[in-house]
Amino acid sequence: MTYDAALAESAFPDVLMDDDEAYLRSLRADMPLKSQDIMARMDKVYSVYVDRRRDKILKEAFDTFMEDTLATRDGQRKEANIFFVTGESGAGKTEAIARVLAGHPSLQPRKASFGVIRPYVSIKLAGYILPRIAALQIITASGHPINAKTGQGDAWSAMPAALRKRRVVLVHIDEVQHLIGGSGSANDGQQLADAIKGVSISTPWPIAFVLSGLPCIKVLAQKDEQFERRSRWVHFPDVDIQTQRELVTDILNKLSEAAGLGLGSMPETDMPERIARAANYRYGRICQLVVAAIHQALRAKKPQTELLRGHFALAYANSSRARDDNRMNIFMVDGWQGLEPGAFLDAEKRGGPDGGEEANA
Repeated sequence: MTYDAALAESAFPDVLMDDDEAYLRSLRADMPLKSQDIMARMDKVYSVYVDRRRDKILKEAFDTFMEDTLATRDGQRKEANIFFVTGESGAGKTEAIARVLAGHPSLQPRKASFGVIRPYVSIKLAGYILPRIAALQIITASGHPINAKTGQGDAWSAMPAALRKRRVVLVHIDEVQHLIGGSGSANDGQQLADAIKGVSISTPWPIAFVLSGLPCIKVLAQKDEQFERRSRWVHFPDVDIQTQRELVTDILNKLSEAAGLGLGSMPETDMPERIARAANYRYGRICQLVVAAIHQALRAKKPQTELLRGHFALAYANSSRARDDNRMNIFMVDGWQGLEPGAFLDAEKRGGPDGGEEANA
């Protein structure tokens, strides 16, 4: 049978072309049984979110922000404020904000005669982007049609009316540093700051903004006193392993439990410290590393009942250039404190802090 003939016989039902979830299930069903079991267990791992103190701070600050946003002056909406969430890459900002937005009672979808009302819009930027394109993305995400040839000024000017028709009261822009070129210069940010400020004070429909990204986005407020006084801030700092070791052990416990794996004495060893250093002390990267180690454990040739240091060594090697140099693998040497935090990517740097030691998987 030719390839085309076999393809014709196994053609997908038309329903799979319109149902993303059903289509993905069909792809998974063609995987080997062991892979299907691994994916089912990984689904449970990915569904776990480990709360931290910063989440409580974020929620309380955002609740206050929304109370102020929805308060009125003589029955009329007033100027909206801007809520900043900053942190280094991998700090866990994106998921934390998504949870706050999705769970806030005032931002839940509402049914109307013309369809579903979604009170907020969220877009994520990837790479440098012109403010005009971002404005078009926001309006399009709201469900309002717009001419792609609309100019930058026109796009931002049209935004309040367009979002009012869609009943959108808040816009979240993630990775805002891409709108200011990532350099953090005042000149790059001034035009964007002016555009956002104009939309947030527009009458009769001011739009509140949540802006998240790297710490350099503070430039948007630094050179404009009005923008500065109307800003609210939450910063996600790096994990301090000296005072937040329990957070790392909590991540280990909850994610491994979801996968059906034990930890043995791992929380009592120096593994939480190794994990934090390998993840460059960023909350999101710590979670990713633990998930990757769990995946290695589930893929082992022999069934595993416990998450081991060797699984972390393999996961670290897969995300760095330490695969061919165990001396640079934080999970395979005694003097791991002498290694740089984060993934080892410098292939020219040779020779670890001391001799390597094998980690049993």
